[in-house]
Amino acid sequence: MNPLVPIYAVFASEMAAVDAELHRALLSSRYSPAIRNVSAYLLAKPGKRLRPLLTVAAYRALAPDCPVPNEVIKLAAAIELIHIASLVHDDVIDAAEFRHDQPALHQKFGIEVAIPVGVLLYSISLNLLTQVGHIDVIAQVSRAVGQLCSGELDQVLRRNDFNLSVPQYLLILKKKTSALFSLAAWGGATLANADGPLPQSLFHFGNALGLLFQVTDDLLDFAGHKVALQKGANQDFILGEITLPLIFLLQSLSVVDKERAIRIMETRDLEGLGWLSSQIKHSSVVGECGNLIRHYRDRCLSVVSPIPANPFAEILKQIVGVVADRGLVF
Repeated sequence: MNPLVPIYAVFASEMAAVDAELHRALLSSRYSPAIRNVSAYLLAKPGKRLRPLLTVAAYRALAPDCPVPNEVIKLAAAIELIHIASLVHDDVIDAAEFRHDQPALHQKFGIEVAIPVGVLLYSISLNLLTQVGHIDVIAQVSRAVGQLCSGELDQVLRRNDFNLSVPQYLLILKKKTSALFSLAAWGGATLANADGPLPQSLFHFGNALGLLFQVTDDLLDFAGHKVALQKGANQDFILGEITLPLIFLLQSLSVVDKERAIRIMETRDLEGLGWLSSQIKHSSVVGECGNLIRHYRDRCLSVVSPIPANPFAEILKQIVGVVADRGLVF
C-alpha cells in the first residue's frame, strides 16, 4: 500500500475538492470535445498529488481550527496544473514512453498535441490564480515557474557533463523540483494568514522536501524501481543526465574505471549499466546519498519545529518520513 494513503485520508474532502477543481477547469464546456478528451486522459492517472497535499497540509498546520477555504483549493489545483504541464513538456523533451503507468501524452496524441496542451495547462493555472486574489501568491508563483523552467533547461544543457559537481547539481534540483514544493508549502501557510516567520519556515520546509524527494528519486531510478517512480526506470541514464549517484561514483573511481564509466555513459551502453549499478551498490555512493537524504530529512523537521503542536503539523513530519524512507531502503 502507498504509505501516503493514511495521510490522504485525513484530507479526503480537501483532496476531493482539488480533484473537482481540476476536472471543472480542464473539462469545461468552453473547450471542444477533442480537447476535453485529451484532458480526460491526463486526469485518468492522477499521480501522487503531493504538491496540493502539501498546500492543504501547510494551511491546516497553521490554521488547525479553520476549514480549508476555496482559495486554498484553487491554489493547490493551480500548482498541480503547473506540475502536470511541466511533466507533459518534460516527456516530450525526454522522448519518454510512459507516465503514471500509461503511455505519455505525446505518445498517445502526438507531440503536436502535447506541446500546446502543456501551454494550455499553464494558462488555466493562471486563471485559477486570479481567483485566489492574492498578489503576493501570484508573484511567488511567477518566480517558481521561472525557476522550474530554468532548472529544467539547465539539466538538459548539462547532459553528458561529466564534470558536474554536487553543488551544481543540487542547485539544478532546487530550481526544477524544490521550487514547486516551496511554493506549495509557503502558499498554504500564507493563505492561513500566519504571522511572523512561519510562512518563510514553510518555504524552507518545501525547499528541503523537494531536494529530499529528488535525491531519493535519483537512487530509485538507478535501482530500477519503476513502480515507485511511476515512470520508466533508468530513464536518466538513457538520456545522458548526470544524477547524484553518478556524480558521487565518478568522484570515487580510479582513473581507469572513471574512463570506463564515462564511455558507458557516452554510448548509453545498457550492458555496461549493470557494471555501473554494481559499482554504485558496492561503493560509498549509496552511503553518501543516504547522508544527504538524512540531512534534508533533518532540515525539514528542524524548520517546522516552531509550529505550535497540532495534528496537522505532525502530518507534515509524517510526509517527510514517507519521502525519506523511499531512499533509505538500500
